[in-house]
Amino acid sequence: MIGTRHEEYNRFTNKLPFVLNANIKRTRLLHSKDNNWHENPEIQICTQGEGFVLLNGKKYCFTKNDIIAVNSNVLHYTGTQSQLTYTCLIVSTEFCKQVGIDPDFTTFTPLVKSDALVNLFGSLTEIYLNESAPLRIAKLNKIVLEILIELSENHSVQSKTADLSPKKFACTKLALEYIRSNYAKKISLDDIARHAMTDKYALCREFKLTTGQTIVENINNYRCIKAIDYLSAGYNVAETASLCGFSNLSFFPKIFKKYIGSLPSKYRKNNAKQL
Repeated sequence: MIGTRHEEYNRFTNKLPFVLNANIKRTRLLHSKDNNWHENPEIQICTQGEGFVLLNGKKYCFTKNDIIAVNSNVLHYTGTQSQLTYTCLIVSTEFCKQVGIDPDFTTFTPLVKSDALVNLFGSLTEIYLNESAPLRIAKLNKIVLEILIELSENHSVQSKTADLSPKKFACTKLALEYIRSNYAKKISLDDIARHAMTDKYALCREFKLTTGQTIVENINNYRCIKAIDYLSAGYNVAETASLCGFSNLSFFPKIFKKYIGSLPSKYRKNNAKQL
């Protein structure tokens, strides 16, 4: 049975407002175990073979050079009954809004056939994989913007993406919103349920089903993600723990290592900016 998970893409590194996963391989036996969803627009291009993408349960088949646009908060799953290679581009929601392409009001066409986009993806992947390419960061940002413009001008409609999202996400999204706004202070399940306008027991069940995490796991995971920013900026471990809502200093290193894979002191030593 395929599960469901929520993915966090709120930190984009190396001056790039996107994540590019090139040449992902899938077979009938090698596949993801979960549907997933996130706030960031995602664009997939089939580079070899054939497969399908489920978008909120609706199946779209794609073969070489076909493009699938996954809109914000859409539950999606990519698979194949034979062999499939595809490249996946996930773009920062904030970047989209900054350039005037707001995912809350722009809905990309799910299945796109476009030579222009195929060429842009080819250039994007080639430069991305070549870390010594001249003006690499500038060129990559330019190409991603061109991809968004091409999709917006020729393969989209103006609407509210929220209308297309599964209704069962409603309480979960409100809970996530509350966690993100209040991670720095003590959070109670009653407070989250009140914000989500639901019963706390029902919320716990829905949250686990639609994110793959318990509420406590999600809170700790998000606090650790925010802790990375403070540690990288030069804050010490104790300051970071306090700023991220960890009232127990001895608890913070264990949780940070669980979700980030390193002790916070070691992470700070390796990643803190030179002040």
